[in-house]
Amino acid sequence: MDKKQANRQDLTSHSVKQTPDCIYERLRSQISRFESVAESTSHIFFVFGASGDLAKKKIYPTLWWLYRDGFLPERIRFIGYARSQITIEKIFENAAKYMKVQEDEREKYEKFVEINSYVAGSYDNGKDLEKLNTEANKLSKQESAHRLFYLALPPSVYESVTELISKHCRPKSPGWLRLVVEKPFGKDLESSNKLSSHLSNFFTEEEIYRIDHYLGKEMVQNIIVLRFANQILSRIWNRD
Repeated sequence: MDKKQANRQDLTSHSVKQTPDCIYERLRSQISRFESVAESTSHIFFVFGASGDLAKKKIYPTLWWLYRDGFLPERIRFIGYARSQITIEKIFENAAKYMKVQEDEREKYEKFVEINSYVAGSYDNGKDLEKLNTEANKLSKQESAHRLFYLALPPSVYESVTELISKHCRPKSPGWLRLVVEKPFGKDLESSNKLSSHLSNFFTEEEIYRIDHYLGKEMVQNIIVLRFANQILSRIWNRD
């Protein structure tokens, strides 16, 4: 057997060993490099549009799975925000069938539910966003906390709500802010450019994340397997 054949065989053998559990463990080991930061810093994840279909079917279930599998910071809280006069208990009741909680996960799931809360308010009223900020400060015990705002909202309310987030809900220094906006990002090129221009008035490009959860969905779902199941790619992508 020549050297090239041996290398191919080694790669194939290595790929076979990459079970989902192995991949998760290797990913966790990389995340653990930042454990000291995660343990000392509070994180707050805001779900805007928390009472909607996207939050119920996709966002809350995904947050639960990330929490269950140990991929989230230890000190994290979740705050849902929407116009609906509803409770966090009702939100989780509506989302229950999408959570896919196994019986042996029930205790951990209850802990996840406990670190969730909900605030009702409009998307164009500064006083409502001040109320949300007060709730966030209370949860982080007035400490600086990193804040991530996920907007599961129609583009029609992006301008008003993002301006109010910037004015009333920015974290205290040195906490960072991240704004995640769901596509469609505007209804055409003109409205998309207008919205981008608006966001740039209140946020840096580093703070803005535009996401399309259907674009490249299959590739994104398999990117962890692709990365850890191929030694060549693993070495290229490893920053060390």
